[in-house]
Amino acid sequence: MEMTLTEDWQPKPGVLIEFTPTAASLAATQTTAPSDAPATYLQESHIRRWSARRQSDDPLASELSLCFSIASPLDPEALRRTYTAFLRRHETLRSWFRLDESDGKFDLTRYLLDPDAVELATSTLGTFTDSGELRDTLVAKFKANADPTRWPAIVCCVIDHGGDEGFTVVYSADHAFTDGLSVITSIYEFHAMYYAFTTGQEPALPPVGSYVEFARAERAAVAAEPPELERLATLLAENAERVRPLPIELGLAPGELADSFGTKVVMLDAAQCDAFAAACKSAGGSFSAGLYAAIALAELEFAGRTSYLGLNVVGTRGEPQYQLAQGWFVNLMPISFELDGATRFTDLIGRAGLALEWAKPLANVPIHAALARAAELTGAPLPVTTDWPWVSYMDVRAISGAALENALPGVSGINGLGSRSRIGQTSPIWFNRELERLHVTMMYPDTPIAHESAAAYLEQIRTTLRAIADTGDFAVAAPALARS
Repeated sequence: MEMTLTEDWQPKPGVLIEFTPTAASLAATQTTAPSDAPATYLQESHIRRWSARRQSDDPLASELSLCFSIASPLDPEALRRTYTAFLRRHETLRSWFRLDESDGKFDLTRYLLDPDAVELATSTLGTFTDSGELRDTLVAKFKANADPTRWPAIVCCVIDHGGDEGFTVVYSADHAFTDGLSVITSIYEFHAMYYAFTTGQEPALPPVGSYVEFARAERAAVAAEPPELERLATLLAENAERVRPLPIELGLAPGELADSFGTKVVMLDAAQCDAFAAACKSAGGSFSAGLYAAIALAELEFAGRTSYLGLNVVGTRGEPQYQLAQGWFVNLMPISFELDGATRFTDLIGRAGLALEWAKPLANVPIHAALARAAELTGAPLPVTTDWPWVSYMDVRAISGAALENALPGVSGINGLGSRSRIGQTSPIWFNRELERLHVTMMYPDTPIAHESAAAYLEQIRTTLRAIADTGDFAVAAPALARS
């Protein structure tokens, strides 16, 4: 799946159709009783950030969106039924929260609409011949509906290109209720349900778990005060004073913001990925351990850093019922290790691997719960997660590029859509291993200094990775003087 900034998106023109709740469905939200199901820790953190910025000149870009095309004439009734069934199937997509911030409080109350109350109506919004106008109309809808305190916090649309020209499905949801893998699994469900409805059948989908029930289980697990919570809190407390941004110069004064700029850089091609994996195995480590060791060596050469510290995004879909569930099933794990004078890849990969293995049993402990406990241990608040550097690796070969489209007959043009925003720091950086490449994506302030520094930083990592792929090892020749 390609990631495209909405500002650069050029949807194929056509007739824009939207599927929205009927008057009866909206009326049902007014009589829905509060649920006793809590928000997850991640949802709570997200809504705090969203609320803090919603009235500012820089609201949080809160939506996750996708589009994909199908090369056959549109059956709008089948697609209406598809969207309806999809919302009924996933509890989190029928949720919203009441937020009470009076008297210094921050209280969230969940509401959960009954599945039988969900019914969608079809509306034609007009024929668009200009791609830019169509894009702007859809992006405005994405942003307007990305509100976790109202229902629905989603957009269900389609662009009908006419007859055999096919159609493009467009879907968006507030991040509080979805994540990147949910976006991908939704494509499979849309495809299966749509084709079942076009042929007069009922969709045959496996049972699915609920992110609402996941929230209950998560809160209950933390309340039990497991030893893993204390271990993670201790790790965070021990590293609190070492938190620092990526070694990239931004060209901004403290507190200054600039428009974001997104970049994607291919680190390794398919053959180089295989060679790098072989080098990691030969050195006694995994691909992920090798990647973090390589980044640490690149930062030593680029910025003189003699230790590695970053947050890695990990999935929390460990239970089978959550594999196809919609929700924000991720957590953040700190990866921390000292170089202790090591300047060679084969000497460092084992240390990176131990850091990953040590953190692995803690993956299901919500980091926001552990941060609160760590603050109790230190007697002072810790840096919030957005202040830590995020460097994440995901192996998405099973759902990347041709593999994804080949599993879905007639589907093409799968794109995840994201928005630019105003930022004063780098975004998380994401290393994704696909069938044909390892690439990295990141966003940083759109300033000349940041462009130059980010390009140099990523080039140093690429040079390190390719040297390991080519020779099986890499040694830092001349560490830079420490920048930060």
